[in-house]
Amino acid sequence: MIPVRIPPVRRFFQLQIPQLFRPTVSTVMAKTLGHVNLEAPAVGLTAIAYWARFSRWCRMHPISPPANGKGGKDRSWLYESVIEREGLERGPVNYLEFGVYRGASLQWWLARISHPESRFVGFDTFTGLPERWRPTEPAGWFDAKGNLPDIQDSRCSFEVGLFQDTLGRFIDHTDLSGRLVINMDADMFTSTLFVLTTLAPHLKPGDIIFFDEFSCPLDEFRAFEEFVRSFRVKYEVAGAVYGYTRVCIKLV
Repeated sequence: MIPVRIPPVRRFFQLQIPQLFRPTVSTVMAKTLGHVNLEAPAVGLTAIAYWARFSRWCRMHPISPPANGKGGKDRSWLYESVIEREGLERGPVNYLEFGVYRGASLQWWLARISHPESRFVGFDTFTGLPERWRPTEPAGWFDAKGNLPDIQDSRCSFEVGLFQDTLGRFIDHTDLSGRLVINMDADMFTSTLFVLTTLAPHLKPGDIIFFDEFSCPLDEFRAFEEFVRSFRVKYEVAGAVYGYTRVCIKLV
């Protein structure tokens, strides 16, 4: 077996302190640096690190430009290109959308996928983000005032509340053996990671996951990376818009 080479910087932080001395070092650090609130610079350094990881990921997963030279920059183009490539209109799908707000993308999918046995479920609190996402989107942002989208299609239903309160119950009473199309528009790291890890036992090759804010390295991208590493997920990039703002992942 070829030994794994650990970069010098990582080796310094991971291995240079013997186990025998780590309790002493951690105690000293807690009594010194622990008195200083370094959360802001730590978050800044983490952001830089994940931008580097995201940039590398993009480099390792190149996407081809649209053949006709058109589109490639909005979600409708991405949806349509994946539907055509994967033949999603030819059979029933279970479409789960996390982060519905006013239902624009959910209504797009309902209009596009006509198969009578397809099912569409929207998950949202409809009262806005449960916690701060970014400085421009504090807790409560995307508040629909508790109003569900006015959708009359009998194939569509809603799970109202925090994902942590609704998804487990939904899974217990739902057959997820068919092909899944998951639209992740939860924005935040915590919400995205929870959904992915909760659905993990039910995911299978051929299932599709869309990310609507993938180029936010500290949130959707970071959640995706943690999910892939933790569950040893194999995947391919089925499509992406220019700049990888929105990405589609196919499990293989």
